[in-house]
Amino acid sequence: MIKKLLCLTVLLPVVSFGMAMKDHGISPNILFIAVDDLNDWIGAMGGHPQADTPHMDRLFDRGTLFTNAHVAAPVCNPSRHATMTGLHPTNTGWYGNVGLSSIAATYDEVLGDRLPMPAFFREHGYTVMAAGKIFHKGVQDFDYPYWDEVRPARYNFPPHSFRKNHFAPYAKNGGAIAIKHGGRVSGDTLSWEALEDEDMPREGMPDEQIAAWAIEQLQRDFTQPFFMAVGFLRPHVPYTAPKRYFEMFPLDSIVVPEVPDDDLSDIPLYGKAMAYGTLANGDHREVLDLSPTYWRELVRAYLVCTTFVDDQIGRVIEALDQSDHADNTIIVLWSDHGQHLGEKKHWRKQALWEESTRVPLFIAYPGMQKTGLRNDSPVSLLDIYPTLSALAGLPEQDLDGKNLTALLDDPEAERGRPVLTTRYHQNHAVCSQDWRYIRYRDGSEELYDHRVDPLEHTNLAADPAHASILMEHRRWLPEIDAFPAGKDHFPRDRYDDRVDSFKEDGVPAWLQ
Repeated sequence: MIKKLLCLTVLLPVVSFGMAMKDHGISPNILFIAVDDLNDWIGAMGGHPQADTPHMDRLFDRGTLFTNAHVAAPVCNPSRHATMTGLHPTNTGWYGNVGLSSIAATYDEVLGDRLPMPAFFREHGYTVMAAGKIFHKGVQDFDYPYWDEVRPARYNFPPHSFRKNHFAPYAKNGGAIAIKHGGRVSGDTLSWEALEDEDMPREGMPDEQIAAWAIEQLQRDFTQPFFMAVGFLRPHVPYTAPKRYFEMFPLDSIVVPEVPDDDLSDIPLYGKAMAYGTLANGDHREVLDLSPTYWRELVRAYLVCTTFVDDQIGRVIEALDQSDHADNTIIVLWSDHGQHLGEKKHWRKQALWEESTRVPLFIAYPGMQKTGLRNDSPVSLLDIYPTLSALAGLPEQDLDGKNLTALLDDPEAERGRPVLTTRYHQNHAVCSQDWRYIRYRDGSEELYDHRVDPLEHTNLAADPAHASILMEHRRWLPEIDAFPAGKDHFPRDRYDDRVDSFKEDGVPAWLQ
């Protein structure tokens, strides 16, 4: 009861900020920064000892950094649609990176009388604009009236570019994995390249162009408050960036994650199926087989890309500070999911462990009395939407997220419930203050005590001493798991196929 009363007393001044501005005919602007595939390899979060992110570190001193934030789904499409609608995949059926037509077909039915975040702010008098990657395919995935203004994703890549999409430039000749397999293969984007000037568009890397667009907008005068979404692409694969950034990180100095040889010995088959990854022989096996240094090369390249995007974020924040909007703008920074760099013998995201689900989430509002706060209560990206609505003094909607205004000025305040993350149908992680609980669709489980095992090396699910902890976390599993969008049943997926192959042929030695 004491904790609840404390939260209430904190909530009042934060909410009154939004209401007071509305009473005076003023609404705060919102600078909404999304960063693709950013884990905790940020100086302020301490995820890697060599992380070099001075601009984000300084920004985080201006508000509240949620150090225990988790995604609704550990992959781009469902995570971003969940964040932008405030609705969890278990309620929408939006689970994977494919099936956008099914999402579009069910969108209005699922939303009902609710509006996605940009459309909601637009309805309440905001000019809403976007550039870069906000949804999976860019500023939006299908035809819907989200935005008033958008920056087209046209980047003028050089003719010799390996591919020409918004994640380009790619490595020359496709990178080491494509070269090994004799051409383009699924998963070959796990590659890197130190780019020369001739490898990039004359106007700069896509993220540099996105930052330039945001800077230009911040120099404008607006007759209405703005909601400006700026979606940066790096550090998403391929890990390519200008050569000068690679020179900041000598290869022989790079520290790779420590991974015990038997780290997956206590993991259920579905966990091993997720760890296997995309490449034919398994992602981690391929990385180890490519060369003695390839793991280190990828870690270096991820650090490089994070520093590169940190510079772009710094440019945008500097432009805001020099603009007429500096004193009336809420700043939000988030990432759609984390990223494994070999932890748990896994790469990329698409798993239910810490490195896939945990992301930075930062919020600052004008006139904060306390800044530089760190709140380690588990929170969800679903909470962004109701929190921004409250800060702007706008009406509540029936969403799955929680209003975090009570936590913005108090590092001890709590959200009040664990966070649910879902990977495809009926695979869930429940993250509480000290524990991570995982339940796969076949009923197998994992349990980690973050007080003594933050890297999740020891699965305690089979230990009778933790039966009560298991029971407490099981009660936060969803009562109903929506079928995938457009389906009236759950079809098999690649994890089922992989588990069946393990049962028939045995688990590869490197996964045991």
